[in-house]
Amino acid sequence: MNKWQKPSCVLMSESNYSDAFIFPYVFKELGLGKLIGMPVAGTGTAVWWETQIDPTLVFGIPMVATIGKENRPTEGLQIEPDIRVPLPYEEFLNGKDPQLQAAVKEMLKETGN
Repeated sequence: MNKWQKPSCVLMSESNYSDAFIFPYVFKELGLGKLIGMPVAGTGTAVWWETQIDPTLVFGIPMVATIGKENRPTEGLQIEPDIRVPLPYEEFLNGKDPQLQAAVKEMLKETGN
């Protein structure tokens, strides 16, 4: 009774990484709503970050993989949006967000408004 039960969607972009890959992946697999935006590369592996003697050098060691419904690590498994909408950099700089506009349009459609 204490959970959201109305239509919902997730905005995602090609710059999403790590948890921002895992969240839309699980959201889609659970059938909670639509993914709107651009494809997200599979980067859902937990990484241990190590700083070297030269502190400007840092590298990550993959430690834990997430296993998806495909019964394989999700690393490298791209998520495709249900509604593909790019966000051109120039539009973003000018205060426009076509992904957000598409999400609002979709949610209004799903709620019958």
